[in-house]
Amino acid sequence: MPTTLSREQLSQYDCHGIVFPIKVFSPNELSEVRGAIESIVYKCGNLKRLDNLHLFFDWAHRLATQDALLNVIQDVLGADILVYGTLVFSKPPRDSGYASWHQDSVYSGLHLTPSTSAWIALTPSHPANGCMRVIPGSHKQGLLHHTNVRDDSNLLRRGEQITTVDESRAIDVVLRPGEMSLHQSTIIHGSNPNTSDEPRIGFIVRFVTNRITNRERPMLRARGRADCSHLILSEPPPEMDQKSAFAAWRAFRAGQNNG
Repeated sequence: MPTTLSREQLSQYDCHGIVFPIKVFSPNELSEVRGAIESIVYKCGNLKRLDNLHLFFDWAHRLATQDALLNVIQDVLGADILVYGTLVFSKPPRDSGYASWHQDSVYSGLHLTPSTSAWIALTPSHPANGCMRVIPGSHKQGLLHHTNVRDDSNLLRRGEQITTVDESRAIDVVLRPGEMSLHQSTIIHGSNPNTSDEPRIGFIVRFVTNRITNRERPMLRARGRADCSHLILSEPPPEMDQKSAFAAWRAFRAGQNNG
């Protein structure tokens, strides 16, 4: 299979901990996804964080396992690819929601195994509407100490944050619809509130290989035939109408929040 990332892009990923923009989809390919997400957000009272949609909705599963996306991931992780999880952040216009400076690996343990995160833009993502910001090269510092600070505007579930960050080194991850970034689990990143009149919606897919040892989280085989007998593998979502899929996802979400 031909390499999708250039040698320069792979070098940027290794050196900076992130590479962008990577064109993977056309805006038309994402129109169904964006419409479905906006419908869920509306039904849930303007919910800003939606976890693991790929386990219940066929359109989310298709997006997370599209060949155009997996070809890029294969350049980083190799031919055996699992979906660790998906996450949508939806920031409505003029919204105070933000993500504090953090590392994805602080609670997930993703730094202990080959992994990468794809941040796919469903809308334009730029400084005015609260695009992701990163500290290039910070992934080389390893896992850093975080504190949990409760703040209803923080999109992170535990409010985890790194208290000392040199923000003068930060760069904005500006993306157009259909473009994505790839970032490593230990890079320091966050985002500011949306001060614009347009929404910002990003669909995040976290990928790992069969070398992960997490026996509690259901994962989805996206590519390859590696031995995953030590893991819990989920099946693609069953065929069902969107109303039933929404009910199943909402029940799953309620169980997670109560657990």
